[in-house]
Amino acid sequence: FAGLLVDCKKKKTTEEEELEISFDKSGMLSNYSDNVIAPNFHLAKQALDSFALAYNDFIQNKTVSNLVVARQKINRAYHQYQLISIFEFGPSENEIIRASFDTHPTDTVQILSNINTGSYNLALASNIDAKGLPALDYLLYGKNISDASVVTLFDTDVNAANRIAYFNACLSEMQTKLNTVINAWNSGYKNSFNSNTGSEIGSSLGLLVNQLNYEVDLMKNAKIGIPLGKKSLGVQLPEKCEAYYANTISVSLTKTCLATIENVYLGRSINGADGLGLDDYLDALDAQHNSGSLNNAIKNQFAVAKSKLALVNEPLSNAVINDMATVDAAYVEMVKLLVLLKTDMPSAMGIVITYQDGDGD
Repeated sequence: FAGLLVDCKKKKTTEEEELEISFDKSGMLSNYSDNVIAPNFHLAKQALDSFALAYNDFIQNKTVSNLVVARQKINRAYHQYQLISIFEFGPSENEIIRASFDTHPTDTVQILSNINTGSYNLALASNIDAKGLPALDYLLYGKNISDASVVTLFDTDVNAANRIAYFNACLSEMQTKLNTVINAWNSGYKNSFNSNTGSEIGSSLGLLVNQLNYEVDLMKNAKIGIPLGKKSLGVQLPEKCEAYYANTISVSLTKTCLATIENVYLGRSINGADGLGLDDYLDALDAQHNSGSLNNAIKNQFAVAKSKLALVNEPLSNAVINDMATVDAAYVEMVKLLVLLKTDMPSAMGIVITYQDGDGD
């Protein structure tokens, strides 16, 4: 009987290996690098550079109308950043893109201190939550002040020159980091990524699956759960919302993030072209969940999560206070999605989840 068990185990392992060998993992990774990752980085760069031009126009001619255009452009850049946050490995990890671009809530006290003194080093850990898109969101919108007052802060205020210099430094750092990441992908990392077809820790597949799950964790916690009070004993914290000072795009950013996670799972480009992805790999492995296809279960859960999130109205800072049940329903479905992606999918693929989120999900 023991021998039979051993034989069955060997047979199962052999079948799994044959399925893995028959699947074109190199083709899947090439689809990701060529049709998903590279275009997403291009769109993020394009949006950030477009914002930089609009901001420069505002600085050259400080009017409310130019301020409004700059705000529109930074909102676009904020959305396009959601397309690349998920790829925090390789060059992005080296440049600490997530922390540098979107650590929120932003530290307004530190920002104002940096501006008042005119002395700061953005590379220091003390400034990690005083830069990036959240800091620029604060500087361009302010809190409970008129548009004209914001213009004055950049124009005739005693610290206007320091404010402009600080804004320029934050924006320049993001542009430099993004260019560095794109250049690294183009100058060798893409080939390394495509050829690393294993499933061990540090493999391209392992990195992709880990960061996809980290992004889901980040979405459910930082974007929704923390403002909703999931980390503060039910006390809502609307000021913790992403893009809090714009106060019109927090839900939209979450929708874009969720859509990006789904696209990456499916190996689907931003234009909707469906290539080899994690979904195809799960089907090739014949991964099952509750007597059905694991891939189908994941795709169905994406649909449910999106439908619940679609019911949450802007601004999120208001919804977490006055429409808690709707926001919580979206949060619950994100948790269910995370379980499938973080437990069932890696198990089927033989991937080890190496990051720690500390919330027990």
